[in-house]
Order: sequence, then C-alpha cells, then structure tokens
Amino acid sequence: MRVATCIMVACLVLTAGSVSAEWFADGYIGQSFTEKSDVTVHNSAGLGIFRDVEFDRSLAYGGRFGRFFDRAPFLGLGVDVFTFSPRIGPQRVRVDGCVPSGDCNGGQGGTNKLDVNALAISFDLILRLPLLKTEAAPWGSVQPYITAGLPLFKTTVTPRTTAQFRNHDEDTDYSFGYKLGGGIALHVAQNLMLFAEYRLTHVHPSVELRDAATLHHAPLRMDLDTHSVLVGLSARW
Repeated sequence: MRVATCIMVACLVLTAGSVSAEWFADGYIGQSFTEKSDVTVHNSAGLGIFRDVEFDRSLAYGGRFGRFFDRAPFLGLGVDVFTFSPRIGPQRVRVDGCVPSGDCNGGQGGTNKLDVNALAISFDLILRLPLLKTEAAPWGSVQPYITAGLPLFKTTVTPRTTAQFRNHDEDTDYSFGYKLGGGIALHVAQNLMLFAEYRLTHVHPSVELRDAATLHHAPLRMDLDTHSVLVGLSARW
C-alpha cells in the first residue's frame, strides 16, 4: 500500500504544471558492493552483536523515468526503481554478548548463509550540466549530473543454512533510506544517451526471524551501506 501511494504521488508531481519538458526513460545494470556491518540479534539467550559481517557483491539493476524542464533545463525529477541482493555468506566473526550456543560472554560465532534482497522505489531530484549543445543534441552532447533521492526499501532476509534461525522462514522490512549519486551521460544517437553512474544507498532494515530451537521471534538488525557502479541507456524525447 505504501509503495502504491509513493508511485501515485510521484506521478502526480511529474505530470503537474504546464511547462514543457524533456522526458527521459533509463535502464541500467551494474555491480553493488555493501560495506561490512554489525548485525544485532535478539535471541532466546539474549542480545548478540556479530561484528563486521561481510556481504557478497551483487548484481544491481533498475529503471528510472522522469523529465527535465525547459525553463530550468538543469533541473529534473524522476522515479527510480532498483534492486540488489547483498547475500551474507558463511563466515566466522567476533560476537559481543550472547553467542548461538547460549553463552553470553562473547567469543567467535558463525553467520552461515542468509539471503538479503533489497527492492526500492525512490523519488529523485536530478541536477545536470548540459554541455556541447548541437542540433542533434539540443540539451547537450555531454551531461554530467548528480542525483539525490528518498527511497522506500523492501528488504527481505531469508536464512538458508543456519543453526540459529529456522531455515527458509523469511521476514520482510519496509523502511526509508537515502540515495546519493553522480554520473555522466553522452549523446550516442538520435534521442539516445549512454551513461555511467555511481551511487551510494543506505537503509537500516529490521526483521524478525524465527529461532530454530524455540521457534520464538528473533529480531535481527543491520545497516546496508551500498556502493553501486552502473551503466545504462537513456531514451530522451
């Protein structure tokens, strides 16, 4: 319901007003790199903090739709939908507090395998610098740009091979984060641009998994600070 509301609000904003505009539709793909994060687990034994948990690299892809305004050609608005999956692989880490064995004096612990899938919809503000204008590219053959957005993330965590959590018993979190990015777009054909973009996204998901021994809820929290390097094509009209 909240996702649908965000889409409706974004569409109303994009279509409001009478100023003429350059519309755009982007598709992109690339790699995402999620920074190490402490993972906090509240289980039946107590609070445990798994320090510096590593995430696997992930495929990142998505699409963006919006427009730049004639009266302010440097300014654009867009709706961006994107996804990435920073899986937690089997690894040994230091645990402060309660370890899965029940001892609350800390020590070494294992995460085993958890799937993390993030899907987001973001309402973005885009600022560009139209350079080298030509008849074929009236908005500029070269366009450096920066972008910022407020995404709503749908983050699903699924235990796969864990002793601590009931395997395949997933939970989903909905929460807002932020997105910052920048890139450059190059005119390559009529109404078509090629672009490369770097972006940083942040979200703090909190899910409730199920303890494998007691079947009670075990809240799990983490930070997803993700760097993505993307390439894509942009249709302009």
